[in-house]
Amino acid sequence: MRNFYYKFLCKLHFLAKLLLGKSKKSEYRFVNASSEDFCKSNEIKIDGAFLNENNLTEPAKVKKEKFFPIENIVELASNPHLKDSFQKGSSSKLSLGVSFKDAVSFWGKFIQSSVIPKGYKYSGLLYTGYISSTINKWCLPSWLWTNAAIVRLYCKKGEMEKAIELGEILKSKQLDCGGWIVRNDYNAKGPIPVLAPNDSAYVANNAFIQLYRATQNEEYLNIAIKCADWIMDTAREDGLVWTGYDFKNKKWLKDYTIVDTGFTAALFANLVDITNKPKYKLFLEKFTDQFINLFYDESQKAFCTSLSSKNKQVGGLFARGQAWALEGLIPTYKVLKTKRIENVIDDTISSILQKQSKDGGWSYNFSKPFLGQDCKGVAVIAKNLMDWNEIKPNDQIINSSKKALQWCANHTANKGEAQGGIFSFCMEGAVVHNFYTSTAFVYTSAYAIELYKSLEK
Repeated sequence: MRNFYYKFLCKLHFLAKLLLGKSKKSEYRFVNASSEDFCKSNEIKIDGAFLNENNLTEPAKVKKEKFFPIENIVELASNPHLKDSFQKGSSSKLSLGVSFKDAVSFWGKFIQSSVIPKGYKYSGLLYTGYISSTINKWCLPSWLWTNAAIVRLYCKKGEMEKAIELGEILKSKQLDCGGWIVRNDYNAKGPIPVLAPNDSAYVANNAFIQLYRATQNEEYLNIAIKCADWIMDTAREDGLVWTGYDFKNKKWLKDYTIVDTGFTAALFANLVDITNKPKYKLFLEKFTDQFINLFYDESQKAFCTSLSSKNKQVGGLFARGQAWALEGLIPTYKVLKTKRIENVIDDTISSILQKQSKDGGWSYNFSKPFLGQDCKGVAVIAKNLMDWNEIKPNDQIINSSKKALQWCANHTANKGEAQGGIFSFCMEGAVVHNFYTSTAFVYTSAYAIELYKSLEK
């Protein structure tokens, strides 16, 4: 019933956008380069279209290894032989709900099922999510950074062979500068391969710091250090980091800065703890201070979604953004122990607890609850709540996290290709290229397993 309510309101939202002229038609389409499209030499002929980050100006044969299996874009009306992955089709109703006893095995199954097939670009890494409702497809193979959450999970479970195997692929993708091209963004001119400091920090911290702590292999620590040094060299003058660098057009993306940059702090907090080098502590202090100054809304006791180019707060209160802020601030507090950071964490968590719905979930945007529940943030939020509970035990946090875990189990697909995915309807669609749908993200299942293990204690 709740999803029906959200869908009805989102249709009204979409109609309002149409009437206001704010709904723009895309100049490209996403296509699925499936196995049958390739000839024996594993090539496809592309004529005058974008392919991933490559702008093909003349007919060309492109090798299979240059394709993502799904996330490939071509201009409208070009290459009609390529299947359109995100064209609306017949609706498929998800069967949701698993028991606590079986939840972890279901979430693990979803992670295992998300591996990108052999032969394609990023083969061996994982898709980021699954689009349900009228699509029923895996999505976002270009989102490299989310794989780090899986490496961390494997390390914490002691599955080191899996952790090292995934870590080695991520290691091979690190650029000479120290960062990673973490995803493709898109505009009217095609795909933008983004070299992002914050998402690179996420990879360095959750994959390579975790691998170092588990194995004591100095190579993994040096990979994280190389990334951190690059971040410091390219940071904003005020101490924050830019949202990303457009690798195709060789320019920094400065129109906005997103709250997700908050988890950059976690990498530097861990490097302070491991190396005790003053330069990492100085950067951490400057970054965290300015992050709170600009993103934290004192009146709302929460973090805004993004900053404009003039550092104006915009976008309301993004639910998952609160978790990403905490993911940086909690490890920062462990090493800096400042009262200001402690107070901000306490107040933010208090707001999160107040905003939790009766069923245990959270709205996609605290400021716009009628746009649906956060399909991938519930486990991320609750896992961070439990991280703070280890420092400052709080029964409210434990009860909230239990409710969130129950929400995750209730929203887990129990059969089909997406079995183990944690789904809910939401208007958000920028990252899956299809607005107003149900999606599940692979890293959500990883966070849910960590949350489950944390509550077991």
